[in-house]
Amino acid sequence: MPLDYHGGRTSWHVAPMAPLEKLETGLKVIAIVIAAAVFFQTRWASGGTEVAGSLAIQTRIVRVMAIGLAIAILDRLQQRELVSITFVVFNDLAHWGMYFALASGLASTVGVVAYCALMMAGDIAKIVFFATTDYTVRRAPKPLLLAGVAAFVVAYGVVLVLAL
Repeated sequence: MPLDYHGGRTSWHVAPMAPLEKLETGLKVIAIVIAAAVFFQTRWASGGTEVAGSLAIQTRIVRVMAIGLAIAILDRLQQRELVSITFVVFNDLAHWGMYFALASGLASTVGVVAYCALMMAGDIAKIVFFATTDYTVRRAPKPLLLAGVAAFVVAYGVVLVLAL
């Protein structure tokens, strides 16, 4: 029977976390701090122009990911799990912060690379967790879960490569 920490829960709760889930969360928390630093660094910097070329592509990719995470907030609200809802809200804010930093044209390449590398590493830990356990999200087929996370890994990879 598939493992679903959240199935049938009607009250707010804290679900147990496996080591790979803790690794994913830890890596992404560091990335969220980097995104905040990049955002605040560019927020008060002067200049910024309309972005074009590879920076425009990066900006669009991060915006799509931020929209996807905003939708994920709705799912976490239904799960009523305290850690995941808190985490996904900050994760989405980090994506929006990185989006605005990139859109300003002033984002640090080092910050963007570090952010994407850590987010990719976190999502790879999530893929390994999904692939090696019976965990499910709303009984979704494992290939669908893996493909969804893999899409984010590819998106971070494209943004990272374009930042170099």
